[in-house]
Amino acid sequence: MADTWILHPDYRTPPVPTGSGIAPGPWRHPEGGHIMNGTYQRPLPERRIEVVTVWYGYPLSHWRGPRMPRFSSPLVSAWNPVLAQGLTVDPAAPVPYRDELWCDRWIAEALLYGRKPYGAFTLPVEEALRWFAASGGSGLVYRAELTGELVRVVAGTAARYALLFDLDSLIADYLEALPPELAEPEAAALDEHRRDSPAVRYVLTDDAETRFARAPLSVRGLTLGYPPHETAERIAASAASGPRPVSSGP
Repeated sequence: MADTWILHPDYRTPPVPTGSGIAPGPWRHPEGGHIMNGTYQRPLPERRIEVVTVWYGYPLSHWRGPRMPRFSSPLVSAWNPVLAQGLTVDPAAPVPYRDELWCDRWIAEALLYGRKPYGAFTLPVEEALRWFAASGGSGLVYRAELTGELVRVVAGTAARYALLFDLDSLIADYLEALPPELAEPEAAALDEHRRDSPAVRYVLTDDAETRFARAPLSVRGLTLGYPPHETAERIAASAASGPRPVSSGP
């Protein structure tokens, strides 16, 4: 690894294990050799960046994408897709996810504390009821469905996209990062969402989840709080390989 990795502190970073007997992973910072833990970026040629999320020396995600320097948001993080989907680079390596509902619990908490603007999760009834009580006054709108002994919840903030995000900066980044034929439809879709909210678009309508699955990638990524650099790379890759289904994520 090159010596240009820069740590981007993020309170979403899972805590390192204590007293578990788990040995640290192989990723060490070139300067000092300390165990890497967090989100790291390094610049690449041709206005690109490389990003890795590392937990206790074990990489959980590792990708490259175009630089998008104008846009930033506390609702957007490289950790959001990782922790919401339980990602890992090496399936055999230790991970912070302790059980099959760990990611669902993380999504539920992330929504409550403003770490992502929209998401879906499934919890046992008692835990879901506690979440409903805690969500009062949070600005979240949700739909819930009982499935056996579990409750599936789809929730999103009622705040408008224009208040949640600096859409002008994001649109400018997309227009610079992608060819016009790819960037312009995504920019138009983002602009169209200014006056709506994730709740209005993708929670309150009868076909909300179907609408979300069909939304342009730039909108889905932003609504889930995923990094636009990664989304832009997926848009370019999808165009290069032809039409194919793309998971919208939780």
